[in-house]
Amino acid sequence: MKEYAMSDWVLGRVLSDKAARLGDKPFLRTKDADVTYAEMNSQANRFAQGFLRLGLKHGDKVCLMLDNCLEHYYCWFGLNKIGSIDVPINTAYKGQILEYIINNSEAKVLVVDQIYLDRIQFVQEKLEHLEHVVVCRQTGAETAVVELNKMITELADFFSEPDRDPGIDVHYSDLASIVYTSGTTGPSKGVMMSQAHCYYFSWVVAENIGLKSIDVDYMCLPLFHVNARLMCSYACILAEAQVAMAPRFSLSAFWKDIQYFQATVFNGLGAIGPLLLSAQPSPEEENNPVRLAFLVPTPKDHKAFEQRFGLKVATTYGMTEIGLPIFSSLDKELPPGSCGKSIPSYEVKIVDEYDNELPPNQVGEFVVRNRIPYTLLSGYYNMPEKTLEDSRNLWFHTGDAMYVDSDGWFYFVDRLKDSIRRRGENISSFEVENVINQHPAVLECAVVAVKDEVMSEDEVKACVVLHEGQSLTLEGLIRFCEERMPYFHIPRYVEFLTELPKTDTGKVRKIVLRESGETQQTWDREEAGIKIKR
Repeated sequence: MKEYAMSDWVLGRVLSDKAARLGDKPFLRTKDADVTYAEMNSQANRFAQGFLRLGLKHGDKVCLMLDNCLEHYYCWFGLNKIGSIDVPINTAYKGQILEYIINNSEAKVLVVDQIYLDRIQFVQEKLEHLEHVVVCRQTGAETAVVELNKMITELADFFSEPDRDPGIDVHYSDLASIVYTSGTTGPSKGVMMSQAHCYYFSWVVAENIGLKSIDVDYMCLPLFHVNARLMCSYACILAEAQVAMAPRFSLSAFWKDIQYFQATVFNGLGAIGPLLLSAQPSPEEENNPVRLAFLVPTPKDHKAFEQRFGLKVATTYGMTEIGLPIFSSLDKELPPGSCGKSIPSYEVKIVDEYDNELPPNQVGEFVVRNRIPYTLLSGYYNMPEKTLEDSRNLWFHTGDAMYVDSDGWFYFVDRLKDSIRRRGENISSFEVENVINQHPAVLECAVVAVKDEVMSEDEVKACVVLHEGQSLTLEGLIRFCEERMPYFHIPRYVEFLTELPKTDTGKVRKIVLRESGETQQTWDREEAGIKIKR
């Protein structure tokens, strides 16, 4: 794998170099088209010119609300070439959280798939900085009549721009992206990722999983996440490999897609590993071409996973803010439950509440700092206090409880912070509570995680107290949430309480609610047969 000088740790520069060297080698494959390295670079140049024509400059922010599609890549790469900062948005977002991200990022331009225009219309009066909406039309998709008070451009117009590199000097310390991750006791935080941060994040993956130029990496995770972007797409660029892109994860289509693309590697987050292992055997999984499954976390019995599917499992620990300082080894047997060992380019340790290092096998907080400049977050956008809080004592504090054994293997235990992990998504309890508390019948609520032991994932539970004399049906609360929050935020469990357990200072004792879990009074949306729309 070619290593670049740090001065060239810039995505647009790397893509141009790969296009010149690899030319007609396929980079991105879908069931409808193959795009070569040269074609990807050409379209990135055209889209860069299109964004310049809109008046964008180095350092301007652009939100991308796009599903997995070719245009998502063209926008992402094109913005990198002109030094503008892309802000990928989860396409499930709507209402308050969507409004918050567009405003907090101070985006001037939003590129949005036509099917999400109604969500923009719903919040448009509250968008403070947005000047321009660029609409991506997908062939065959229904077009709703939506009126916007912003300037409108068709993304299709960008294809007619000249294939000319913009020639803008982008430095490795410049911001490349702002990626919003779930808040814990507050709103989502915009992680400022430099060009070097994105490059090294991806290089660590390619190096540690042994990604080769002959590999085909099957990607069924969304491009608004760093997994699909950096741990798959950018890593493949660095390794000169191919990406096989699916619209989304489908259990029924998974092994059929693997055979269709002859994929040799795939990435899985959250419940994907357990779901594959629990599914009935299929003809397509037999003699599959996969050599490596990159799973975070690994299934409880990763050896059974390897034996059933005839492959090797690799895993890691990391987060958007810090990259991947912990990695399993392809040469050493992974102990059950471990996420790997530390890699040399990071300093890591387990500490107590006062940041004193703990001895092996004691649970504490995992903290980290980088040895290479600009390979950790450059801060949280517009959140200087939060940046300082998480970077206290010159170490980044992850908020994750872990321990390390005497042989240097790290084990994730739990989250110290008040967040929820469901279906591969981080959920801020604060944001879910904020929406539920807007219901006129609700006095207050607390949202906690209920563990799904089968999938090793969290489910969302809302503990709700109503105003005296008010009534609210369980389905009515769910429908209220459905219009105002992403589908994966919507609680599966709801329990009405007369009061929330609190400390002497009035803080909700969420540990009591978490330990209660699912009680006889807890209502289960799935058992009730309530379907929600995405």
